[in-house]
Amino acid sequence: MRAALIVAPRKFEIREVETPKIKDHEMLVKIEACGVCSSDMSGYLDSGSEVMKHRMPFPRQAGHEPSGTVAEVGKNVKDYKVGDRITGFFSGACYAEYAVCDPSDRLARGHGTVIEKIPDGIPFEHALGEPLMSLVSIARTATPEMGDYVFQVGCGFMGLGVIAGVAHPKLREYIVADLDDNRLKMAKELGATITLNPGKDDVVAEIMKITGGRGVDVAIEVVGHPPGIKMVGDVIKNNRAKLIMVGWHQVPDTYELFSWIKSPIIYSPQGIGMSTDHQSELTRAMWAVQKGIYPMDKLVTHRYKLEDIGQAFEDNLNRVPGYIKGVIMPWL
Repeated sequence: MRAALIVAPRKFEIREVETPKIKDHEMLVKIEACGVCSSDMSGYLDSGSEVMKHRMPFPRQAGHEPSGTVAEVGKNVKDYKVGDRITGFFSGACYAEYAVCDPSDRLARGHGTVIEKIPDGIPFEHALGEPLMSLVSIARTATPEMGDYVFQVGCGFMGLGVIAGVAHPKLREYIVADLDDNRLKMAKELGATITLNPGKDDVVAEIMKITGGRGVDVAIEVVGHPPGIKMVGDVIKNNRAKLIMVGWHQVPDTYELFSWIKSPIIYSPQGIGMSTDHQSELTRAMWAVQKGIYPMDKLVTHRYKLEDIGQAFEDNLNRVPGYIKGVIMPWL
């Protein structure tokens, strides 16, 4: 089978490797689609800590947002059969034509293998279970109350998905900041009431004006870099504001946390964060896609062949016009 491997900073190779052999408790899954995640960029750039580089030497495999078709089933596997369309988290090496799924593994990534059958009518590239179950976890953790001011920084795929799941007419304002005006336009379509561009607006001053100098009740950070952390800290109210940390902070950097003396309550619901029932959240996520709560037809903007994975990663890094979410489709 073909698999994409990171062999050096900013360099993929497509290699012919042996198709995995499954054990009695495993399944072989034909990967139909795998999302390009910003958390994979540090491995691609080789910008992580020395500990992470040692833990993940070259050549590196990647890809943890798979959907696919069950191609082979071990004799001890129950509830799944050849031909089932599945999604979820079951491997971190899904930029390939096939991957192994172990439904019995309860240790992977801290929450174990999480699988859900894809409902009829949902295309593989829209059934990206891993980020979608994280979005459900974030929505269930944020839970702003009636009349709250909510502020969010970041309107990438995850940021827009957060808005889709959290925005509600009973909120006083849902304020969103991003440097991309096109993404801010989509944020408005998904439920944001006020949008600000930090390249043009003094975000902190505007939010203090909007809230009468009080600050916001709930702040959601979906950037993954120090400026986003500083911004949410600067605009939260004093005493027990809620901070939802969604951004994936995995590269060594310097953070200013002085404004956090305001004593926020901090949650990290992304991935293995606050959830106590990942399976329930994956099931809810597929329901939400069916209902159009997460408009995947608008959020998944780019599809790539496996041999074009390098371009996919560069497009993600460079925020090419119109790009929100890219998906690798090995059989395209």
